[in-house]
Amino acid sequence: MDKIHLPPIMNNGWLILLLVIAFTTVRYVLLVGIAWLVCYYPGVKSVRKFKIQPVKPRQKQMKHELLFSFSTIFIFSVIGISVYLLYINGYTTIYTDIGQHGWGYFFGSLGIMVIIHDTYFYWTHRLLHTKWFFKKIHTVHHRSSNPTPLAAYSFHPLEALIQGLIVFPFISILPVHIIAFLLFTSLVLVTNVIGHLGYEFFPRKFRNSLPGKYLTSSTNHNLHHQKSNKNFGYYFTFWDKLMKTLQNGIPRPGLIK
Repeated sequence: MDKIHLPPIMNNGWLILLLVIAFTTVRYVLLVGIAWLVCYYPGVKSVRKFKIQPVKPRQKQMKHELLFSFSTIFIFSVIGISVYLLYINGYTTIYTDIGQHGWGYFFGSLGIMVIIHDTYFYWTHRLLHTKWFFKKIHTVHHRSSNPTPLAAYSFHPLEALIQGLIVFPFISILPVHIIAFLLFTSLVLVTNVIGHLGYEFFPRKFRNSLPGKYLTSSTNHNLHHQKSNKNFGYYFTFWDKLMKTLQNGIPRPGLIK
C-alpha cells in the first residue's frame, strides 16, 4: 500500500495525539453530558418516571466512573493515533472515495462491523467474567451496580485496551470508508451510553416485540450490573439466547457495592 502524503503540520505526532484526544474527549463529554443533563442534573422532571432503579447513585460511585472514564479516553486516543500512523504509512484498508466501493458497501460495511463487534464483545465480556479477570480487571466496571451514563467508559485500563483492539481487524482486513469507521466508533459510544443510562425509554410493548427481543436495552444491561453472569450482549441478544445467558426482569433497586 502507498504511503499517504500529508501537509507537514499533519505529520506532527504530538499535534495529532492532542487532536485525537480532543476529539475522543469532546465526543464523550457531548454524548454523556447531554444524557446527564436530561436524566440527572438538573434533569427533566417528566423523565423521572423512566428511572430503572429509583434510588440515586452515590457520589463516590460517580467519581469512580468519571476517573476511569478519562483513563479510557486516553487509551482509546492512543489506539486512535495508532490507526492514524498505520493509515499515513499505507498499512490500512481505510479509503476516502465513496466511488471506490459504492454506497451499498458503505452501509454494508457498517453493518458488518456491528455484527462482528457484537460477537467480539460477547466473548471478551464472558472472558472478563471469569474468576481472575473479574476480580482483577472487570470489577472496576461492576462497582456501578446502579450505573449512570458516566459508566459508559468506566473500565480498567486493560479492559479498555481489550475492547479497543477490535478496530484493528476493521482497518487491516475489511475495506472501510473513513466516515463509516467514525460512524461505527460513535455508535459504539451511543449504545454504551444507552446501556448505562439508568433509564428505560423503550416501552415494554416494543421490548416484548419480535425485533425488541433481539435488541439489548438499558434494562437489559442494568440487570447485568446486578446479575453479573447474565446479559453479556452489546447490541443484540442473539448470543445470550444461544448460550442461555439471557436474563429478563426488573433490576432490584439500591444494590450499591
